[in-house]
Amino acid sequence: MLLALYEIRNNRGVGHAGGDIDPNLMDATAVLYMSKWLMGELVRVFHDLTVEQASSLVESLVEREVPQVWAEGSRKRVLSPGLTWKQKTLLLLLSENGPVRESDLVKWLEHPNVARFRRDVLRPAHKESLIDYEEDRLTVRLLPPGVLQAEDLVRPV
Repeated sequence: MLLALYEIRNNRGVGHAGGDIDPNLMDATAVLYMSKWLMGELVRVFHDLTVEQASSLVESLVEREVPQVWAEGSRKRVLSPGLTWKQKTLLLLLSENGPVRESDLVKWLEHPNVARFRRDVLRPAHKESLIDYEEDRLTVRLLPPGVLQAEDLVRPV
C-alpha cells in the first residue's frame, strides 16, 4: 500500500498540487482512501487504547464522504432535490458513524411531522432491513442493505 501511495505521489502529480497542476480525481481519491486505511491499521496495531476507543477512532478515520450532504457543526442538509424522505434519510445515515437520534434526523430533514416520519419512513425501512430503528431508544442505524442503497444515490453534486 505504501509503495502504491509513493508511486502515485511521485509519478502522477498528486503530491505536487499547485496552481498549474490538476491531479486526477481518481488518483486523489485513491490516495485519500489508502491513507485512511493505513492510519486505521496503525491505530489497530499500535494503539494504547481500549478496543472500543480504537474502533471508534478508526471509524472516524474512514468516515464516508457524501457530497449530497452538507454539514456544519451539528447541522446537516441533503442538497439533492427530488429525493424521497427515505432516500434523504439513507444519505444522512450514510454520512454518520453509528446510531443517530431520531430527533436529529427529523431536524436535519425538516420533516413536518414526527409521527408520519416514523410511520412512512422509519418503520418501513426497518422492515426492509435497510435501517435498525430502535423505537425504545429513538435511534436509527444504517444496515448493510441500506448502505448499498445509499451508495447508489451518491453521485457528484
